[in-house]
Amino acid sequence: MEKLPRDFKGVWIPKDIWLSRQLSLMEKVLFVEIHSLDNDDGCYASNRHLAEFFNVSERQIRTHIGTLKQKGFISVFIQNRNDRVIHTIGKYARVPDAAVKRLQQDHQKLIHRMTLGFRGGRKFSS
Repeated sequence: MEKLPRDFKGVWIPKDIWLSRQLSLMEKVLFVEIHSLDNDDGCYASNRHLAEFFNVSERQIRTHIGTLKQKGFISVFIQNRNDRVIHTIGKYARVPDAAVKRLQQDHQKLIHRMTLGFRGGRKFSS
């Protein structure tokens, strides 16, 4: 089985995914696996890779991916005519590392500006 890059620190299934009556057990664990493989470029795992990982058929994987897409949990793009890229969407969408860094920098700038704007309990305009 090919080794794919992943952000894996254990198995954690969000409460609303785990308790969802909308998803089958297989869809829940497949979603979590896709989410763990969804790095800055997306998840490139093939149906074969996922089928081997879960010990099911490629057809079952194809069906579950289609269902997750239809239910709005993932997006699937085909690029270069053969490469499928899967992204988790909605509140589980991966935030690219560059965007996180930008947000952290903006946060620090805002704190710095707010600190400069307050002197002795009174706000002075800058």
